[in-house]
Amino acid sequence: MCISSALTGKMLAGVCLVIFSISHVHADCSVNLDGLTGKYPPLLLQGHQFIYPTSVNQQGQRTIDIDEGGELELYCHGDIRYEDSTYVSVSGLPKQKSIVLTCSQGVFYYAEDQVKVESSTCNRRQEPHLIRTNEICSPEGADGRTSNLVDLVRVQIGWKIGTNFIEQIQLCHDEANYGTIWTNHTIYGKSIEHRDIDEGRPSFRADNSYQKRFYTWYTSTKLNEQYSKRTQGYTVSKLLGSNIINSVPLIETGTTGSNYFAKGHLSPDAAFIYNVQQDATYYFMNAAPQFQAFNNGNWKALEYNARDLASRSGRDLSIHTGTFGVLSYTDVNNEDVPIYLYISGETRYIPAPLYYWKVIHDPSTGSAAAFIGLNNPHATEQPEELCNNVCGEMSWVDWSITELDSGYMYCCSVEDARKAIPSIPDIQSSGLIQME
Repeated sequence: MCISSALTGKMLAGVCLVIFSISHVHADCSVNLDGLTGKYPPLLLQGHQFIYPTSVNQQGQRTIDIDEGGELELYCHGDIRYEDSTYVSVSGLPKQKSIVLTCSQGVFYYAEDQVKVESSTCNRRQEPHLIRTNEICSPEGADGRTSNLVDLVRVQIGWKIGTNFIEQIQLCHDEANYGTIWTNHTIYGKSIEHRDIDEGRPSFRADNSYQKRFYTWYTSTKLNEQYSKRTQGYTVSKLLGSNIINSVPLIETGTTGSNYFAKGHLSPDAAFIYNVQQDATYYFMNAAPQFQAFNNGNWKALEYNARDLASRSGRDLSIHTGTFGVLSYTDVNNEDVPIYLYISGETRYIPAPLYYWKVIHDPSTGSAAAFIGLNNPHATEQPEELCNNVCGEMSWVDWSITELDSGYMYCCSVEDARKAIPSIPDIQSSGLIQME
């Protein structure tokens, strides 16, 4: 009896059994997103597009899984100043903006070198591209004017990968008063529940490093100061002659309380998957003065439910968010005075919106809904609604929308809301969006 070994080709006496070796073992590669240790993790791409997590492994860790023989691109993105000097920093590999790895038997390789993606890093913090285009991107300005709109600009915040530009946020900004009229972004339904969660966040900025294309009259430091409680109290007192309304402070300048203007995200950080994308929402043009009571009340609930809608359906949702009107209060002379965060002589910049609005649209079904919230926790009675309230027709709208101190909010069809707010997108919906 003999053995023929496929490994050695030798005959082994005593057994007449043929044993064949396994020449290839299928082994996918995995990136543990909860185990990243690089200081500035690179973008994870396939085909010059972001690749996102859609599930967790048996240990509950979010992973990116690449098939045997598949490729994963590590890309380090820099804006204009650092575009050519931002690179993937992996010991022993050339300094390049991009390196393409191949999965082989459970390991990522760059040529003959093994690469541990979790420890890969960029040599500096990544910044998105900000593309500015002078364009009349709204039928009215942030202050409601319908003429002299030459100061409107369209801005795209995104990522330039080779010749491909991946837009993350698009917005319409009014440089006559530095108010933002609308923004647009997408919530990725299959991935949004697997997004990065990081309590640390950057400061808001006017532009990218060493750039001066936006808010050219001020610095990021001074813009942040305009949002401080102390400065807000001073500005409101200067505008109205007093910081008191209904016998309480209009702006609470102490360490407690929620009646002050937060930097209200229009396209919020939690709508995006990776930390680097979340950080890209921290530009002043993507924010407007929003009372913290509203920001952390009904507006926060609406943002959560938008993500929940996308996650439950597993579909991508298009989100438009905007502002409408300028909040005003009666001064000591009983005159209505619009509220701006920056005043210098007759100059008024950064208007506090009267309303915030959001349109949630599911392009795959055509369904949509508009939400309008009052940015005034000092209101003492329900405001007149600008369109027919249909909240009762959407069972998932179950938060405290009628509480005045949380920002009174109501729901409308997009077509009806657009009659009142012209900057709302022209969407012909198939019906109101519903929770699945």
